[in-house]
Amino acid sequence: MTMTTTQGHPHTICEVCHKSCLCRSCYHKKRATSLLEQLEKERGELSSMEADISRKAAEHSAIAEHIGDQFARGLTIGQRLADKVASVGGSWPFVIGFLLIMAVWIGINSWALQDKAFDPYPYILLNLALSCLAALQAPVIMMSQNRAAARDRLQADEDYKINLKAELEVGTLHEKMDHLLHVQWERMVQIQQEQIDLLEELLRRKH
Repeated sequence: MTMTTTQGHPHTICEVCHKSCLCRSCYHKKRATSLLEQLEKERGELSSMEADISRKAAEHSAIAEHIGDQFARGLTIGQRLADKVASVGGSWPFVIGFLLIMAVWIGINSWALQDKAFDPYPYILLNLALSCLAALQAPVIMMSQNRAAARDRLQADEDYKINLKAELEVGTLHEKMDHLLHVQWERMVQIQQEQIDLLEELLRRKH
């Protein structure tokens, strides 16, 4: 892209298609190249994700995605079941319900059935049931926590992409504002010079 001046106004010529105005595709290519060079200068070698974000920022493409829906679509039936078990097992209703079951179990075997109890004190069968429940519940909850951590990593990557794109867009806005201020300053100087020339011409006519 080159800049020429025609009758005091800046004139843009595209180096690719050689038109008087910079076409949209050439503008996006130039802007993407500029953003990539800027990022490489600040961060060194870029990753594929950073390069892709730079190109999307140059094209003003949206990159935000709903991670929750995207992550939920890839879950299997077993993973959904593990999440349900973890959500139920980590709730107060489950704790209170389990305490009631234990109280009823102990009451039946200690007082209701007395000598005919199927699990007398020290409640060996109850201990076995609790041990089996804990042995099964712990890995299921860990599987659910691992998926939650993976979802959090995806969300962190998505936040990084959005923040990087926002940073690039803000930097581009600053460049545009600086360019507009520079062009306006030159135009004001030109108008001021024209006014001075006009005043001098009026003074010459007066005298």
